[in-house]
Amino acid sequence: MIPGKANEVIPDAVRSQLRLPKVGQIGYVVNNIHKAIAHYKNAFGISPWLLLDERPDPCMQRGETVCPLLRIGLSYVGSVQIELIQVAEGESMHLSHLKEPEGKIHHLGFMVQDIDRRLHDYQAMGIGVLQRGVIRESGITVEYAYLDVVDKAGTIFELVQWRLGLLPLPTNRLVFNLACLLGSRTVFRGRLIR
Repeated sequence: MIPGKANEVIPDAVRSQLRLPKVGQIGYVVNNIHKAIAHYKNAFGISPWLLLDERPDPCMQRGETVCPLLRIGLSYVGSVQIELIQVAEGESMHLSHLKEPEGKIHHLGFMVQDIDRRLHDYQAMGIGVLQRGVIRESGITVEYAYLDVVDKAGTIFELVQWRLGLLPLPTNRLVFNLACLLGSRTVFRGRLIR
């Protein structure tokens, strides 16, 4: 999928019903994140990458607590974030996606600042949550929720909300580039791959 065309694949009725912003992220599940990053760099010139090892706490999957260690690679194509996810250890719904054809999109992400309200509204519409987690890193909190909308939209939707302390933190290429300039080792436990 071409990142700039990601919004065109969402049915208008679904976009309207869920009041979604533009797609802010395209997520893929991979077996080997280092190999996948090298492929994206060499084949498409996508760089730099911020590579993080994160264990969402808490992480609820279909009502049960799970404790996966996720290796996450983030980069940008235009205004759309590319996320690569490798399950380094533990159980996660991401593992079932590895049975899909290689390169198939796992989810489309939407950057929001009202995740709790949206999830409450979506629950009233009968839309369930496949997985929900919180990642905390150097004063930054990232809350995410995968929505069970595959039957309506053809793929999983993810809501993503970033905060710096209590303040909303925009998730965009500018903030990403700033984090890269500051040096990932001083801001995150991850590393920068150029």
